[in-house]
Amino acid sequence: MTGILTRLTWWQRVVFWLIIAAGGALLTVEAFSSPSVYGAVGLVLCGVLPSAALFSRNLTEGAVAGIGTLSIVFTIVCATVLPGHLDNTFGLFELIGLACLSVRVLLAFPAWRAAGLCVLLGIAATTLPLRLEDLDPQLTPAMAFFIAVVLGFVQLLGLVMRLHDRTRTDSFQLSRQAQRLEYARDLHDFVAHHVTAIVVQTQAVRFATGSGQLPDPAVLDKMLDGIEKAGSQALTSMRTMVDVLRDDNAPMHPHQALTLMVNDLATSFTGPPVSTNVDPAIADLDLPTSTVDAARHVVQEALTNVLRHATHVTQVTINATSRGAEVEISVTNDGQANDNGLPKGGFGLVGLAERVESAGGSLTAGPAGRGWTVTALLPSSGA
Repeated sequence: MTGILTRLTWWQRVVFWLIIAAGGALLTVEAFSSPSVYGAVGLVLCGVLPSAALFSRNLTEGAVAGIGTLSIVFTIVCATVLPGHLDNTFGLFELIGLACLSVRVLLAFPAWRAAGLCVLLGIAATTLPLRLEDLDPQLTPAMAFFIAVVLGFVQLLGLVMRLHDRTRTDSFQLSRQAQRLEYARDLHDFVAHHVTAIVVQTQAVRFATGSGQLPDPAVLDKMLDGIEKAGSQALTSMRTMVDVLRDDNAPMHPHQALTLMVNDLATSFTGPPVSTNVDPAIADLDLPTSTVDAARHVVQEALTNVLRHATHVTQVTINATSRGAEVEISVTNDGQANDNGLPKGGFGLVGLAERVESAGGSLTAGPAGRGWTVTALLPSSGA
């Protein structure tokens, strides 16, 4: 009970204790209304146990079955062995406790076990009128039916709560899965883009220094500068990733215009020369954040694949054109497949297709002449 109270506000605690006081008063009245001590003890015991089970942290199926069985046994004793020990109450407090306990059973236990326990508690609740001594035999079925209807309604509420809890759990799991996929794509983009640039440029330095002739200092300095820049970008990206993991409201990338985003990626690319061509119709258009973000990853992944999978590349072209209600982003290179020792398989295009589709677009990739083209169609408006 202490754990429950710590999660309540002050006014909820006041209401909680008022309900406890009202229940205790009702149980006391029922106990004193019994003409015998045996009946009073039985009413108190059968009334307290269901309520105590409601606040138990480790409720077991055996405990619930024992409570239901004890209630039925007391009813049989009152009706047969000790007639006359109850004359004006059959245990209203116990009835309320059994109804509430059936709701917790529906929430706490697997479906089939919960169904069996609810049937047992239902039998215990509907047979309570048999404890009364002077009850009209014609009135007993009516009272049992009324109790069954009320109990059925309460258990229906429990089923609704169980369904809501299951739906909420499933939604939470789905959101976590979607979040993990998003983080996996971002982590792949960071590692693939920046680390690939570091590896390729390191291979170029080793090739240049391993040829037996010292390279031109200016050329070597440019290569090392590219490695340093790629390493700094990798650190910045990983720092951004950590910020997002710590704070879900932190943006992965600041919102940029499409032209600025394309130019930044083209300028920071450490491979072959990159030319950009952005349609004036969309150059200053305020595109949705999801579209710009997806376009950023399309361009970044395509440029990374140039370093990883192509050779003899003389030109890379980034085009952004308007296609009615859509924007077409394409990255084309004129190279050939290479074998530079980098891993060939991966999840780059798979994750990229998932990202583009989540933004409402579509992705295609394939040969274009002797090179390769990656094309994405993305919506130009939020609708």
